[in-house]
Amino acid sequence: MNNSLKQAQQISASIDIAGRKMEFDFEPGDIPRDWYDNNSFKSSYMNALSCLFPEGERMFMDAVRDNQHKISDPQLLQQIKGFIKQEAIHGHEHAQYNDFLKRWNYPIDKIMNFEKKEKVWMKKWLSPARRLAITCALEHFTAIMAHQVLTNPAFTEGMHPQFKEMWRWHAIEETEHKAVAYDVYQQAVGSYWLRIYTMLAITLMFCFRTSLYQAVFLWKDGQLFNPKVWWNGIKFYFLKPGLVRHIWSDYLDYFRRDFHPWMHDNRELLQQWEAEGQKYKAV
Repeated sequence: MNNSLKQAQQISASIDIAGRKMEFDFEPGDIPRDWYDNNSFKSSYMNALSCLFPEGERMFMDAVRDNQHKISDPQLLQQIKGFIKQEAIHGHEHAQYNDFLKRWNYPIDKIMNFEKKEKVWMKKWLSPARRLAITCALEHFTAIMAHQVLTNPAFTEGMHPQFKEMWRWHAIEETEHKAVAYDVYQQAVGSYWLRIYTMLAITLMFCFRTSLYQAVFLWKDGQLFNPKVWWNGIKFYFLKPGLVRHIWSDYLDYFRRDFHPWMHDNRELLQQWEAEGQKYKAV
């Protein structure tokens, strides 16, 4: 075992994961449709992401639970409890977020129904090992994107304060528990090739699904064929804030045999969050 992997595993074992009860109150009169920098592309992209979370978080919890019986490490078992609490709260808050989006006549109920049916199908037909591999891949995506939310000022510049607060909170907790599903996978499954094959498949699926929902929202807004919107998209991905450009290297790290999420050591963000005196109710 190389030193960087050993150090990452030690960091992972030291993380305490707290469930935080949060309540975000979205007031429709105060939040514009293009709530993110007055930009249709940015706003619809984040809205599309939110639509993936309620059922996605339930799938993550199920995948970890269904492999938990193979875990004997008491610290990891305790982290699993914290992971499940956090993901349950994320799902609840994003369900409220998505309900808010109905005010703009987005087909949220149809999207949520499709997401639910897909997750039911996955639980019926995919093995616990494969669903855990999917969870690890998506948790890596959320972790590296969360790092941008927390460290790249351009990423949250122009966000409505209510949405900014929510996405920062979600990013902190995604950072905090980013290694739980991975550590469970390594102990319960351990296959490198299943992990890598799954990441390649999930990358395509994640990008397609997010783009599809975003296109639906832009169509509803009458902006789907607006060249300015798509130029804004190019800037978002590659210029400012440059999401793809900034996460690319971290994304590729996942394909290393000796990868571990805490090789991207950003514990100082968790410490900063606590130092700022963020208010929450532990559950």
